[in-house]
Amino acid sequence: MARPKTGDKPRDIREATVAEIAAVGSTAVSVNKIAKRAGLSVGTIYRYHKTKDDLLFAIFLEIKHDIHHEMMNAASEKTGATNRLRAMWFALVDYGFSAPSDFQLVEMMSAEIRPEFQGNAALQALQSEVLAEIQAGIDQDVLADVPVRTIETVLASPSITLARRASLSGNLPGEDEVQQIFDLIWRGVSRR
Repeated sequence: MARPKTGDKPRDIREATVAEIAAVGSTAVSVNKIAKRAGLSVGTIYRYHKTKDDLLFAIFLEIKHDIHHEMMNAASEKTGATNRLRAMWFALVDYGFSAPSDFQLVEMMSAEIRPEFQGNAALQALQSEVLAEIQAGIDQDVLADVPVRTIETVLASPSITLARRASLSGNLPGEDEVQQIFDLIWRGVSRR
């Protein structure tokens, strides 16, 4: 007799993958350890993902979708490039503070995305939408007229640092500090 299906296996796999990568890093992670952490068999994980690389990319993309959703939701409530980009930045920082291990996974995996996954249409769509918001800021003479990717790097790097620092220390920076950091960044990327 087959065992009854219980729990939310995709959620369990995601949580175990995030926890395992936080513990050992993305290059040392194994499907066996993820399965053990999730309380599932290795075969169950392979029912959902063909390979370890597919598993890691799927979790990465799922979290990227979550982060993107938070950023674009925050932007949708605002008008004008300045307000939209500010809302997106604070949503990114807030996500990093509320889910530091998820954020850390995305940071680690971003540098390790295999070439076959870099062309993924869903990933490219997420990136394109963020870059379009930045381009709108340039077009509206709000942001400096420099390459879009340059502004993306300047905006994203401090949020990554803040999330990493909060994750490692277990302490969130104060609202004043976060606001000061944003103000400094904004002075660097805005048109003067």
